[in-house]
Amino acid sequence: LHCVSTPAHLRASRGLRPAVPAFPASVRERKALGGPCARGVPGRGAHGVSVGPPEDEPDADGYESDDCTALGTLDFSLLYDQESNALHCTITKAKGLKPMDHNGLADPYVKLHLLPGASKANKLRTKTLRNTLNPMWNETLTYYGITDEDMIRKTLRISVCDEDKFRHNEFIGETRVPLKKLKPNHTKTFSICLEKQLPVDKTEDKSLEERGRILISLKYSSQKQGLLVGIVRCAHLAAMDANGYSDPYVKTYLRPDVDKKSKHKTAVKKKTLNPEFNEEFCYEIKHGDLAKKSLEVTVWDYDIGRSNDFIGGVVLGINAKGERLKHWFDCLKNKDKRIERWHTLTSELPGAVLSD
Repeated sequence: LHCVSTPAHLRASRGLRPAVPAFPASVRERKALGGPCARGVPGRGAHGVSVGPPEDEPDADGYESDDCTALGTLDFSLLYDQESNALHCTITKAKGLKPMDHNGLADPYVKLHLLPGASKANKLRTKTLRNTLNPMWNETLTYYGITDEDMIRKTLRISVCDEDKFRHNEFIGETRVPLKKLKPNHTKTFSICLEKQLPVDKTEDKSLEERGRILISLKYSSQKQGLLVGIVRCAHLAAMDANGYSDPYVKTYLRPDVDKKSKHKTAVKKKTLNPEFNEEFCYEIKHGDLAKKSLEVTVWDYDIGRSNDFIGGVVLGINAKGERLKHWFDCLKNKDKRIERWHTLTSELPGAVLSD
């Protein structure tokens, strides 16, 4: 139970940013006529996913309102990379923004928020451009750990705001895009009129709120005669500290394990809801014995001077269900092949010891 390493394939940088928007009925959509993918992701989609030709027909419910230019227009594109579970949002430019400052200009930036979800991990933003009503960002923001289920039920809210050094930042306009309008691995381009601030549904089902996601890799190594467990990264973790963040780390156990000899722990990542760990642990065990074992993975918030907070966890094994069972079974079935999957963290793990 002692080999701990950070292999080259996990050390590779994996940028962890979020992103994507949502739109109302006044949205005018157009498909990209040029290259096959979003600006900033030339030639191929992220992680080498080939992006097919854009759809030709606009949405039937898209139209331009008479006063659509009162707040300005925004151009952006969205790409859902199904294989890597990533949602890429390229904020291209805005035109004719409403003046917000005394000089008749604005200091605009774009903010992304994935709904439903109140966590800071669901929010991304571009850089601020100074003294302009026609900003050109050409900036791509990415949400990781996005599942097909998210694409059915979630909405991307895109807000344009004016940064103010001396007062609260001011809202200019927004749009919302239901993610179900996107086709996997196809870039969709939007040119929309910004709208006034729309209310957020406060009655949304709290059961939809999650504790976060974790990307785990599994591989049974014939050479090492053991199970290699890779803790790659987490996304959209629940905030446990007063500053709206957490100081997360991950623990793993191979159960049953009465004396806790199988415990492994990652390093602590400070003040983040989207930590990148890239650590791998080795459990020396015969391949045939894995069928009687389960892997318990828990995420914690580190606190100095008091007990650490449990954020969420997941159990993979023969007694698990759905993707958690499939991931374990695929690992057992494919010796010496590394299999990487995203899993949703839950706040309750039957049989787990939820104390650090």
